[in-house]
Amino acid sequence: MKYRRAVSVAATAATATFTLLSMSGAAMAADAHAAKARSGASKDTDRDGMPDKWEKANGLNPKRNDARGDKDRDGLSNKAEYKLGTSPRRADTDGDGMPDGWEVSNRLNPKRDDAAADPDGDDLTNEQEYALDYDPRDADTDGNDVSDGDEDADDDGLTNLEEYQLGDDPTEADTDGNGVDDGDEDTDGDGVTDLDELTQGSDPLDADDDGSDGDEDATDDGDASDGDGSADDGDDADGDGTDIAGTISDFDDAGGVLTYDTPEGMTVSVTVTDSTELGWYRQSAACPDPATVADLTAYRQLRKVETDGDTAEEITLIC
Repeated sequence: MKYRRAVSVAATAATATFTLLSMSGAAMAADAHAAKARSGASKDTDRDGMPDKWEKANGLNPKRNDARGDKDRDGLSNKAEYKLGTSPRRADTDGDGMPDGWEVSNRLNPKRDDAAADPDGDDLTNEQEYALDYDPRDADTDGNDVSDGDEDADDDGLTNLEEYQLGDDPTEADTDGNGVDDGDEDTDGDGVTDLDELTQGSDPLDADDDGSDGDEDATDDGDASDGDGSADDGDDADGDGTDIAGTISDFDDAGGVLTYDTPEGMTVSVTVTDSTELGWYRQSAACPDPATVADLTAYRQLRKVETDGDTAEEITLIC
């Protein structure tokens, strides 16, 4: 009996040992398979920090260290694109009009369309700030105490924000290349320049936004002054929609002296030289281009007179 019991115990022990060995072998095989799978997914033949599978999927060479390369030229290295989850083949992964590298350097999200956002509250969108080379995280990029939206990047008289509202290019003083600065354009054809309409609070895209844009007399006193009973220099003295600097009373061709009367009743004399730039406002067939000193006739109205001391640098005549 003791002998049989010993044999039975030995047999049971042997069976248990065999089972454990079998289970251990299966576990080892499973671990080996998993390790192999992990190895395949993270295999990095060229040891450049980017898995072969990812490099192949993105048109890179898994056998060459190209971690520092910038295939799409967006300012991010291939390795940085891998870590960020952006595309090394598309300069603008999220398609919002701003390169991945610029977005990352300005703490924006290169994987989310944030073109219309305005994190610095300067009234310019991120995409507009990119176009102007401004900082989308700083409302006053150049630190001159003028908000980026209120800057006039091209010196055409319109702020950056106003240019965008009008559909103009804030980096080009003459967006349509017609020889007229954007601020002096009359987009809605109502006889009042875009800049004047914005100054007056009118809509430069609507010829009759309040029923009378081109015929307005803002103060209803017979002139377009500031309410003091006389027109201001550069204002619309007769309420016809055109701002004037004055009316020519005389031009001495021999001495080059131009005399004109301002809307305030002042008489001003300036010297016209060969360097004085003459031009037309509302030029038509009745006023042949270019304007010359022969056009400086009495009673002709002046749109603008820019001087350096007593010398006229630029004179714009109203046709």
